[in-house]
Amino acid sequence: MKKLSTLLIGSVLLFPHLLPAETFEGKVTMKVTDAKGTTVPLTFNLKEGFSRIDVDAGPGKSASMIMDLTKKEMTMLIPQQRMYLVQPLTLPAAAATAGVPDPSPDVSFEKTAETQKILGYDCVKFIAKTKDSTTEIWTTDQLGTFLGMGGGGMMGGRRGGPPGAGSQPWAQALAGKKFFPLLVVTRDASGKETSRMEATAVDKQSLPASLFAPPEGWQNLGDMMKGMGGMPPGMMRPPGGN
Repeated sequence: MKKLSTLLIGSVLLFPHLLPAETFEGKVTMKVTDAKGTTVPLTFNLKEGFSRIDVDAGPGKSASMIMDLTKKEMTMLIPQQRMYLVQPLTLPAAAATAGVPDPSPDVSFEKTAETQKILGYDCVKFIAKTKDSTTEIWTTDQLGTFLGMGGGGMMGGRRGGPPGAGSQPWAQALAGKKFFPLLVVTRDASGKETSRMEATAVDKQSLPASLFAPPEGWQNLGDMMKGMGGMPPGMMRPPGGN
């Protein structure tokens, strides 16, 4: 038994790469600021295979988005009506663990040699460019897979989301990759800063599974819409809807 224990310990020391990588569980608090100086706080709640974003943009404008990597579903919570809406979660087939995010027609990525620590996490700088803007993205591979910002329906619409974050090409391109952004600065063609998203705190902690599911007693808006043939006239749409 003693020889076996010694052999096991030796194997761990000689082959640390065989051990499963530690996954992050906890909260990343951020703030998003637009060109006018409007700031909206948001919180990423992260658990292996799950990501929940909570946004509070003022009275009647709070919203949450839960993303489930296993089920490939995203669930929008609508607290004002105690309802939720489930939609497919579209991500690349495989998450990248290194290199540069896949290019797309809308955005090109360049990995730079610049690094820095942000809130104690090692970050590398990427540059994303579109025809209208340039974005500086500082990402870390120590916070797991980035599952996106919830899409235009929550984060990129005119109501209920932080200014200019969710529908940005960089957010769509990073979704599903092991690059978690801790600082993102976007500038227009003239060099003027148009948006900034920056992490203000990273808190490693255990999160309950119930945080990543709709609260009990809430109604499934999708089921209601099916039964009524669509969205009833006058019913409040989810934050960010048209």
